[in-house]
Amino acid sequence: MTSWSASSAIGTRGPAAWQAAADGYADQQQWLALADRIRDGQPADALTVYLRWIEPLRAETGDRTYERMAELLLSARACHRTLGTESEFATYLAALRADQKRKRKLMATLDQHGL
Repeated sequence: MTSWSASSAIGTRGPAAWQAAADGYADQQQWLALADRIRDGQPADALTVYLRWIEPLRAETGDRTYERMAELLLSARACHRTLGTESEFATYLAALRADQKRKRKLMATLDQHGL
């Protein structure tokens, strides 16, 4: 698969896009765009992507990072709602908050987003 066709595949829905991403043709932005597209139909797969990109943000600071984390958490929560696993999300969020409690701006950002 060439770079051009990989980009085209990632821009589509379905197995071809997922395979192109899994084969290493996707950057973070493309993975997240793919997760957003499949969230309603494949929430478990989308959730995996969101959680993968939340984790590195734990080590970062700054308003942009905190907003990004909140956006990803909202997407993860939507996946959990679709899957009927909201209690798992609540547990994950509580653990994240406990781990990150010293970051007051992050806590405020999460509060502003209802997280």
